[in-house]
Amino acid sequence: MVLISTFDSLVFPPVSITDLYSHIVLTLFTTGLWVFVYRHRSFTFLALAMFFPSIFAITIHIYHGSLIRFISFLILNPQWSTLHWSIIGSLISILSIIICCLMNYMIGWGQFCSKQLTLLSVHQHNRNLIYGWLRALGEEIGWRSYLLPGLLIHFYPIVALNISGFVWGLYHVPVMILLCYHPESKVQYPIRTIIVQFLSCWISAFFYGWIAIQCQFSMIPPATIHFIWNQINPLLLGSIYTNTPGWMNGEQWKINGEGFMGCMVYFILATIITIQLR
Repeated sequence: MVLISTFDSLVFPPVSITDLYSHIVLTLFTTGLWVFVYRHRSFTFLALAMFFPSIFAITIHIYHGSLIRFISFLILNPQWSTLHWSIIGSLISILSIIICCLMNYMIGWGQFCSKQLTLLSVHQHNRNLIYGWLRALGEEIGWRSYLLPGLLIHFYPIVALNISGFVWGLYHVPVMILLCYHPESKVQYPIRTIIVQFLSCWISAFFYGWIAIQCQFSMIPPATIHFIWNQINPLLLGSIYTNTPGWMNGEQWKINGEGFMGCMVYFILATIITIQLR
């Protein structure tokens, strides 16, 4: 059993390997089923699946009778460092998007278009800032305030980050398959688009997880970073989900922050985090 030092003083409800496995399976299965059953509904409706990770985390605690303890952990856990890490994490996230833009431009993968910035490339379910933040929170409570600290009870940090990242990537696969093969999206390379988006989630989970560890698994910083990303990445680089351009034009599977360029930028960050955690 492995427990990192930043986690020692926290009153986190104990979770077993079975609990974690159940959370992963329930979330992935339900998300896949949701996307299949409602495949003809809008992307905004499908995005309600962002609440599934938290719903199943809460359900497991209800089953064990530890819901009050988990809620107390979520509400009372944030320290003074919550604001500090929210700001730092958001700035790093924005900087990574800017680096993607510059790298795309330098190697010729993308070109800045002359049109003014608009919110049209931002997904409709994220344009309402309150709803967009709540959806991000719906994911992050389940991934970074339940699954990750639970994994850290049983695994070394690097292993826990890899597991959480791999699961987070799989979680996005069903909707990526649906949208990439949707005739309106006109995705030229659907398979490589799905693969790089999956990898980007896996790799970027190191950054999200590292921030969660630094802020002692407060739900606020990861949710804030997730929310900021959902606003800035499509605005500047477009949407890899709907294959729509942002301020920069280019093939989404290449230039997007959730595409190949994003994988390269976040791989460097993940490498630094891996060295630091060791």
